Amino acid sequence: MHASEGRNTVIDFWRGLVLVIIFVNHVPGNILEHLTPRNYGFSDAAEAFVFISGLSVALVYYPKLHQRGILDIIRRCFRRSLELYRMHLIMTGAAVALFSVGYVLSDDIMMIEAHGRSAVFEDTARGVTGVLLLGHQLGYFNILPLYIALMLWAPLALILLRIHVALAAVVSVVVYLLARADVLALPSWPEPGRWFFNPFAWQLLFTLGIFAGALFSQMKSVPYWRPAFIGSLALLTASFVTMMNGFGLAPNLLWGAFNNVDLVKSDLGLGRLIHFLALAYVVTQIRLGHVLQGTTLGAEMMRLGRYSLPVFAAGSILSALGEVTMTLAAVKSSASPHIVGMVFTVFGILGLLLLARYLEWKKKGSTAPRSERVGKSGLVSVSSGQLPQ
Repeated sequence: MHASEGRNTVIDFWRGLVLVIIFVNHVPGNILEHLTPRNYGFSDAAEAFVFISGLSVALVYYPKLHQRGILDIIRRCFRRSLELYRMHLIMTGAAVALFSVGYVLSDDIMMIEAHGRSAVFEDTARGVTGVLLLGHQLGYFNILPLYIALMLWAPLALILLRIHVALAAVVSVVVYLLARADVLALPSWPEPGRWFFNPFAWQLLFTLGIFAGALFSQMKSVPYWRPAFIGSLALLTASFVTMMNGFGLAPNLLWGAFNNVDLVKSDLGLGRLIHFLALAYVVTQIRLGHVLQGTTLGAEMMRLGRYSLPVFAAGSILSALGEVTMTLAAVKSSASPHIVGMVFTVFGILGLLLLARYLEWKKKGSTAPRSERVGKSGLVSVSSGQLPQ
């Protein structure tokens, strides 16, 4: 792994790429979403997001567990959760405002009813209270609540791992099995049901990310095992063929897989989990991240990854704006909403890249020597522009 200023740049690269994929997938109906990995395998960017989050937590906090003590780690994780909660409320508020304007301009009722929005617009008091309590989450705005819950789980996972890896594994698997048995889940409110992403199930992948981070801190690489590599390639190939319905030769192949291979997303189906682990292992062994991070694309993705929270928030708000824009194109013009969505998505990605560049420029200005930061006006920039990873 290559590091820069104490950071793992390969992880930054993958984090940045995942942020772009999430943004593309969250502008529903745009042509580019057909190119994202979810169309070619059982898992998607959500698994990568959660795994990388656990990996990052371990790299940051696991080495400090013995030095600073568990209380300090708990305090840091709780503070991070509060930061994520604040950002989630900002994102959701911005989305509600955009969909409100979109409805007024388009008269399309789906602007205020689709993806769980009706709970907010039909009964504002209960809907807003549900959002504040995390009991109600708009569609495409439910990843950060999952991350908040996982950050609260992180100290326990780190403690168990510190005691023994087998203990941490057993506890995590038992919690996962209880979640899959519908014993553990967080309820939704005011609408009936439960969280779309069940944190009790998804903690298993997050904990596996923590295991990997602890391993990397000691071994610096994942060992190559030929049977595992060949088996992973075979599984990825089978998944690809299934998603393609056998290239037209087996029209019901994908439907059969969803009924028989446990690909449910909400509770992290085993088919999705195993596919992602196989993909991660292959990507790690062929060192794809190390190769790509040396390209122009790699430099841009690493920059996005270094400022993941503000970039994710901006991307989520842009995705809501993209949906509004596509709706207006459909009802107010003769333009194809799919083409409009593709153009919007391309410019949205460019906007995220510019945001990351701005945040980096702002950080460099705030960390430069004071004599360099004091301009003609005598003002000194004190904001780093970077949120903790």
